[in-house]
Amino acid sequence: MKTWTGRILLAMVAALCLAAAGCSSDSKTPSHASSDGKTTTGDSSAFPVTIDSAVGKATIPARPERVVTIGWGSQDAALALGVTPVGMQDMSGDTGDKTGILPWDAPKLHGAEPTLLKYATGDVPYEQIAALRPDVILAVDSGLTGAQYQQLSRIAPTVGYPGKPWLTSWQDQLRLVGKALGMSTEATALEKSTDKLIADAKARHPEFTGKTVAFGSGTTTSSYNLYLSSDTRVQLLHQLGFTVSPSLPSSAKSFAAQLSLEKLDSIDSDVLVSWYLSKPVQQQLEANTLFRRMPAVERGGYVPLTDPAMVYATSAVSVLSLPWMLDRYLPLLSTAAKGKTS
Repeated sequence: MKTWTGRILLAMVAALCLAAAGCSSDSKTPSHASSDGKTTTGDSSAFPVTIDSAVGKATIPARPERVVTIGWGSQDAALALGVTPVGMQDMSGDTGDKTGILPWDAPKLHGAEPTLLKYATGDVPYEQIAALRPDVILAVDSGLTGAQYQQLSRIAPTVGYPGKPWLTSWQDQLRLVGKALGMSTEATALEKSTDKLIADAKARHPEFTGKTVAFGSGTTTSSYNLYLSSDTRVQLLHQLGFTVSPSLPSSAKSFAAQLSLEKLDSIDSDVLVSWYLSKPVQQQLEANTLFRRMPAVERGGYVPLTDPAMVYATSAVSVLSLPWMLDRYLPLLSTAAKGKTS
């Protein structure tokens, strides 16, 4: 399972190719059971459809009945569209929840019990996926290598990520999944309503406008990670009305930069959001004089994220995590944007 530091410590290891024959599924719910208990049909006339990705091209011949999702975002997008996967990512390693089900996904399952798949960048459960007899495999925000993609494509048409691994926006997640399921019209409507949700949140918080922001993480006590403006974490804050700090490092080849502690005071922002690998790492960094001298920390604009589900929701923004997360995120951001009152 890809952990919180997966994007920082990502190791692209080719998995062994396992030839797997199809057998019966242990999922208790058809993949097209909708959130209101009715059947979601999609648009059969949309097929066959071909979807290109950074790791390969998938042609889906007919409307998928049995859907498998791995990585981030795919299961959220499918569930939001009323499609219950027969197999989906086990999220226990990302959120610490022993059920393996994300808190915003659970209500959409309505008692269904999809097979939970333990997928990591270097370890794809080919045999388990093949046993589910999928019509399509959705991995729109994942770390699949070319070799892994080809092996999965031998099981079923596989929809990969459009750009870089683990960096697919929630909008692209929704569009790709919608297209793969023959539900592009529904996906477009859902994207518009989600955009409105963000716009309404921005309108309710004028204190965000004009304030600069940065997003970081602490995975070791000897350095600090800063996410670049292209990262989805930072992009969401920009959508909410913040200005991305011009002091953030830039790179065309990555989503984050590692800074020595001596350079932390160069990150000049009104607000700093941060998550940590562990409580001891957080405590040691926060106690460091160099960390405390960061402008946002000195100004009272510091937002530490400690709840595992919140860390995941803000790191892997999706159409379903957004409503859940904003209810908890906005009050923290509002307090930080106002800074010290005395």
